[in-house]
Amino acid sequence: MFLEIFKEHLAKFSTAPFLFVGSGFSRRYIGMETWIELLSSIHQHLDLKKPFRFYTSNAVNLPEVASLMGNEFNEVWWVEEPFSESRKIYQDNATNKYSPLKFEVSKYIQEKGIEIKDLMEEIDLLKEVQIDGILTTNWDLLLESFFPDFKKIIGQEELIFSETLNVAEIYKIHGCVSNPESLILTAEDYKDFNERNQYLAAKLLTIFMEHPIVFLGYSLDDLNVQEIFKNIIGCLTRNNINKLKDRLIFCQWSSEQKETTILDSTLMINGTVIPIKLIEFSSYVEIFKALGNLKKRIPVKILRQMKEMIYEFVKENEPKSNIYVADSLDQLDSSNVGFVYGVGIKDKLGALGIKGIDARSLLRDVIVEQNWNALQICELLLPTLKNQFIPYFKYLRNAQLLDEKGNLQSSTLNLPEDFVNKVNSIKISTFYPNGTYLLKKDEVNAKYGSFKALLAGEQDFVRKLILAPLLDPDKIDLKELRSFLKSHLDSLVHSYHGTHFRKLICLYDYLSYKT
Repeated sequence: MFLEIFKEHLAKFSTAPFLFVGSGFSRRYIGMETWIELLSSIHQHLDLKKPFRFYTSNAVNLPEVASLMGNEFNEVWWVEEPFSESRKIYQDNATNKYSPLKFEVSKYIQEKGIEIKDLMEEIDLLKEVQIDGILTTNWDLLLESFFPDFKKIIGQEELIFSETLNVAEIYKIHGCVSNPESLILTAEDYKDFNERNQYLAAKLLTIFMEHPIVFLGYSLDDLNVQEIFKNIIGCLTRNNINKLKDRLIFCQWSSEQKETTILDSTLMINGTVIPIKLIEFSSYVEIFKALGNLKKRIPVKILRQMKEMIYEFVKENEPKSNIYVADSLDQLDSSNVGFVYGVGIKDKLGALGIKGIDARSLLRDVIVEQNWNALQICELLLPTLKNQFIPYFKYLRNAQLLDEKGNLQSSTLNLPEDFVNKVNSIKISTFYPNGTYLLKKDEVNAKYGSFKALLAGEQDFVRKLILAPLLDPDKIDLKELRSFLKSHLDSLVHSYHGTHFRKLICLYDYLSYKT
């Protein structure tokens, strides 16, 4: 009964839903602590001298607890030996006295990982939902792992200066551990956030008025939700508030709920009654089934690319790409067209579409096979990429363009000579880390007899990425390396250690396919 009612309700809207995801979601799937539990765990991890009760008894709320801890920890982090490795990685990014606490919170959450062992039926259904985007106050990387094709936009600053399209986007409005300085953690962070949230409120209001919003992992009295609604209703008349009636859908978990139900309810914010739909459930299965059964559209990744190109075309006086709208390509000179919109032209544009694959997609494909045409990738795409780390060898090998020594010949496919020279200049040392880490090569090989041993021996995730290329090649089991890379593919989007991760994928590509 619920499934049909909810599907019928969602069918009223011309747009796909947005998910608004809170901490209860991460707690359900990866056991993430509540905020006070997280601060307590961080307190133990940092070995602060004062008991945790000292901070809670001297603060009126949890952001103030974080401020007190951050103020004290700042003195410790810059000088104590246990944090020397963190300083090497993060110190250049510190902007204030609370930065060290944010670095360690981010490191702690990332090291917990996003391994999911239970509720796999829910996860499989979630990955199939038809949505336009996600809003979240969570810091962890769980959502990115479920929706790898979505663009991540972190914090108010990035939201203000990004060209948001409301398609295939994740708005992390309270920051993300991939950018520790973005975390809204301390009392000072919340004060600054609330003083500068006019643009965020306007952005959220637009989304709320155009899409149904499904709240997951929040309770109705969640302070984050309360604050967001305070800002939104301040922009609305009573008549417009009523327009939100069918768009706000709260999913409230209860272990005692036997059947999933949906009913009309209300939310009280500052004396204003906001009408909502309330779903009570003990399993997300039926909720995700309904969201997955919405009318299939163009894949959001493609839809986003189309919208970006059209947006640029109408925005710029001199757009970077020409656009062609047609149902026939008979008169089309494809060398002069960057974006084509049409019907019945897939076969004629198949090869041209290869150029829409980016470097990150190639890196992902080396680990998670997508069965692309290797010869077309080598001919049309690889010579055009300027990124520092590209996995060339899988495609060159599968296209049979390498000789017995793993070298690319300049006569092959008439590839540009500078590209051929670039590929042939790649060697093991290309993947070594820079600076003082390079001096550790002998030490690393003396200490670790295998890649597996290095993973077990190094606790810091970034150090694992940095030191792994220093191992002698015969110590690296390629199956173990691929398994490690596959389980951490979300690191491709990290601003802080993404380069080391990409380099490690390219090392895997080199060892697996060059010879």
